[in-house]
Amino acid sequence: MRFVTILWILLGGSLVATGCSQAHDGNVQTRIRDYQLSRSQAPPADRQSQREAHPVSSVGVGGQAGWLMMGAQLVAVSEQPGPKETPESADKPTPWAQRRGPAYRGDFWRSFTSDAMELPATIWDDTKATVTNKWVMVGFAAAVASGVGIDAANGNGHVADHYSKNGSQLNGFWDGVGDVGGNPGLHFGLAGAMYFTSLYRNDVKNYEISKTLINALAVNGLLTVALKGIAHSDSPNGDPFGWPSGHTSSTFCLATVMHKAYGPWVGVPLFAFASFVGYERIDARNHDFNDVISGAIIGIVVGHAVYQNHQPKILGMDVQPWLDPGTGAVGIALAKQW
Repeated sequence: MRFVTILWILLGGSLVATGCSQAHDGNVQTRIRDYQLSRSQAPPADRQSQREAHPVSSVGVGGQAGWLMMGAQLVAVSEQPGPKETPESADKPTPWAQRRGPAYRGDFWRSFTSDAMELPATIWDDTKATVTNKWVMVGFAAAVASGVGIDAANGNGHVADHYSKNGSQLNGFWDGVGDVGGNPGLHFGLAGAMYFTSLYRNDVKNYEISKTLINALAVNGLLTVALKGIAHSDSPNGDPFGWPSGHTSSTFCLATVMHKAYGPWVGVPLFAFASFVGYERIDARNHDFNDVISGAIIGIVVGHAVYQNHQPKILGMDVQPWLDPGTGAVGIALAKQW
């Protein structure tokens, strides 16, 4: 605000020097000095009376001097405090759809309580965004087609014959790594630990990523379980709900969100581990080949859709990086899908 005041004084001073007569110059300088002195000495409560004592029309000199005093008065108006925040409005957080960061900065438990109460609404919003995303629909169609196609081509049978002749390739330790590392419960635990840590540290970036990951895993789990119930296909170990593989879909969902959030240095190793989990599911004969392929596709498209739904929006449009291929200029763009 001090910079703005100086700017107005410099602008008014230049106008006075170029457009005012010498006879008026001393009068203007005197008024400016008196005005600044009165503002520096008077308490804030008296500023309104001071502005009333120095209206623009009272300058009594050329128009340039009038602009100078108008600038000083505009600065004084801008320094007035805004409407006071009532206790009710201060206690009510910004709605989750318009907020980035904890609901109550620095208040761990109130923010956690707010997030817990908002969780069903945010998961429902992500579910709607997922099932209405055109790329998710393409991905689901590919998952179904691959599942049916592999089974129809006897791909599952060929894999089963291979393992019946050669046995499992992984020992018990690596089977345990794939079974535990691909378990959706572990993924939720990791996402929860990330959430609580970032909330405690007021780390907005990781807080938002952790919430995105929790919701992505939840939506992926709900859709995977729903598809299992609809397909009702047997797995090699006798499980009546084999297709699609829940371990595989959850691990690929985790890898997708983390890749988008942190880039390939984090995403590529996680995708490699997700591929290992899929292989372990087949090697341990917990799933058929098509269960794993379909699970991987579902996890990727769900993770992508939920991550996109959590990106900042302006007037319902996504904020995205923009590059002009002609000039090479970069910036941001607003995008909306219909």
